[in-house]
Amino acid sequence: MNNRMLAMFLVAMFLVGAIIPMVEENNATAEIKVRKFVDDRAFIPILTEKGLKIAKGKPLGVGRDKAPSVTITNPKDGATVSGVVTITVTVNDKEDDPDPIPAIYIDGVLVATANSYDWDTTAYSDGSHTIEAKATDSAGNTGSDSITVIVDNGAGGGGSGGGDGIVRKWALCIGISDYDGTANDLNYCDDDARDWANFLNSQGYHVVTLLDSQATADNIEEKINELLASEDADDYVVFTYSGHGVKYKKYGSCMISTDMVYITHGWLEAKFDAADSSHIYFAFDACQIGDFKGLVKDGRVGAFASNRDYSYDGTPDMQNGVFTYYQMEGWNQYASFEDDAAYAVQKMEEWASGYAGVNVDPFYVDAFAGDMLP
Repeated sequence: MNNRMLAMFLVAMFLVGAIIPMVEENNATAEIKVRKFVDDRAFIPILTEKGLKIAKGKPLGVGRDKAPSVTITNPKDGATVSGVVTITVTVNDKEDDPDPIPAIYIDGVLVATANSYDWDTTAYSDGSHTIEAKATDSAGNTGSDSITVIVDNGAGGGGSGGGDGIVRKWALCIGISDYDGTANDLNYCDDDARDWANFLNSQGYHVVTLLDSQATADNIEEKINELLASEDADDYVVFTYSGHGVKYKKYGSCMISTDMVYITHGWLEAKFDAADSSHIYFAFDACQIGDFKGLVKDGRVGAFASNRDYSYDGTPDMQNGVFTYYQMEGWNQYASFEDDAAYAVQKMEEWASGYAGVNVDPFYVDAFAGDMLP
C-alpha cells in the first residue's frame, strides 16, 4: 500500500469513527420524548380554588348564560360554632328551573349535595374550618361561596383535626400517559405511578392509584378528598403526579387530567391547607410545574422535575420519566425523601447534559425539620 492509499484509508476510518457516535446520539435523542402539552382547543376548563373556570371561550354546547349565584346563609362568615350546626345554602340561576342543587364541602371534603346539612362540629377539632358550597348549572357553569368559621367545643373535638397517637401512612399516586385523543399521549407516566405505588407499599403505605382514564378531574378531586378525610396529625402522607404540566396565563402551573382539565396549583394548595399531617411529601414529574412549590409549607417536602422548563420521558431502558427514574434509583442508596430528591435533581441535570438542546431545571424544597423518612 503506497503512502497516498494509506492516507485515504486513515481518513476514511476517522470519518466512520466520528459519524457512528453522532448517529448513536441522534438515535438516542429520538428515543426520548419531551412531556410538552399542545392545546389548540377553542376552550379550556380550568379548576381553580374558586371553582371551575372556562378560558379562551366556552366548550361546545355550552350556552352563554351566567353561572348560578351561590350563598351560604348559615352560619355566618367568621362565626364561632359548637355542637350541631345547620349549614344552609341558597342557589339562584336565571336560566335554570329548578335551580341547581349545591354541593357542600367542609375543609375540602364533600359532605352533602343538598341545600342544607346538619354538621356535627364535635367530630372536628377546635379551630378554624372552611365551609364551601358549589353549584353547576345545565350549561356547565359553576358558582361557589365559601366562609370560615371557628369551632369551639371546649374539649377540642376528637375527629379529623387531631391525632390518635397512631402513625398511619396514606398515599395517592397519579400517572397519566393516555390523554383524550392521541396528540398528547406519553409513554411512561403510568409506570411512574406504579413504581411509586410499589415503593410506598413496601414502606407500609395504604396507596390509591389513578392511572390514565381513571385520572379524570372529578376522580382526582374525589380521591384527594378521601385522602384528606383519612389522615390525621400523626400520619404520613405522600402525593405523586406524573403527566402533563403547563403554565397558563394568570393561573400559573397546572396539572392536566386525562379529560383535559387544567388543575391549578392554587386549587391543590387550597385542598392541602385542610391537611392535619406535618409529614407530607409531594413529587411531580411534569413540565413547567414549579408553582406547585407553594404546597411545601412547614412539615413538608416537595420534589419537582421542572420549574419553568420541560420534563422528559426517558429512553426505553428507563421505562420511566427521567426524574422518576432517578428517584426510584435513589432509593437504592438513600433513606430520606430529601436525599432521594437531591440525587434525582443531580442525576437529571447530568443526564440532560448528554443531549444537545435538552435543557432541564429540576429542584426540590425542604420545609421539614430533620430527615423525612418514608
